[in-house]
Amino acid sequence: MPTIIDLNAEAAKLTMFHGLTPHTKRAERKGSATQLAAYRDGLLLLGKSAGTSHWETHPEDELVYVLDGGASLDILQQDGPRSFAVGAGTIAIVAPGVWHRFRSPGGKTTISAVLPGDHIDLDVDDPRTGMPDLDLGGAKTPLRLIDLNAELAKLTMLRGRTPRSTMADREGSAATLAPYRDGTLSITKFAGKGHWEAHLTGDELICVLDGSAVLEMLGEDGVQAFALRGGAVVVNPQGAWHRFSSADGVTLLAVTPSPSEVIDLDVDDPRQVERQAAKV
Repeated sequence: MPTIIDLNAEAAKLTMFHGLTPHTKRAERKGSATQLAAYRDGLLLLGKSAGTSHWETHPEDELVYVLDGGASLDILQQDGPRSFAVGAGTIAIVAPGVWHRFRSPGGKTTISAVLPGDHIDLDVDDPRTGMPDLDLGGAKTPLRLIDLNAELAKLTMLRGRTPRSTMADREGSAATLAPYRDGTLSITKFAGKGHWEAHLTGDELICVLDGSAVLEMLGEDGVQAFALRGGAVVVNPQGAWHRFSSADGVTLLAVTPSPSEVIDLDVDDPRQVERQAAKV
């Protein structure tokens, strides 16, 4: 079954932690951060903090979505640290092996998908201070920044979507924003019914940004339906058949691993169809 999180309710439980430093311990931040769920082989985290974090790096892409506030994201490159401004609505994808930290004098609220990695708990502008041989990672693109609000403004709502709607039919209502790990980060706006799909290599992460939808998922007891609204975060398990439908319209942010299987037939139960679905 899916993991469904009410992000607004979880954020309301937290208080802003002021005075964050690279030396701050997890126990000191109690009440300002929470683990929402396991996600693939890592964690889905929500936190509120003001101050400066430690330098850190991760073995896979880290995805950070700034929900509120603003910060500077420092990325260590060969010629030294470089700072990037991130505000509410910004999504940052930091490549594997890239050293980075956040500085937020006024405070920020973020949700992140991350695998635990190494960190340096020193308050230094360049983590190579005293560690000149630090591995900087070999990513050609160390950081991708996405203005989610700007990207959403480019889309129009596709009404009357069906499982047979092709990518050409959906043009203008959906967009791929960036690669992420072995898949993609994408957005879509639609009313109607999507196709059945299953993701073969990992869990799918969905954020309901606006509107409402019904998630149907095939489990051991058959197909079950889950009502979703704006602010819901969903983890669809690896290999589970599922589909989304929306009577009035929904806007979704999806982190989807590849490859996937799809069934582009309008059936109530994916078991009605032989497993001849194409891998995409």
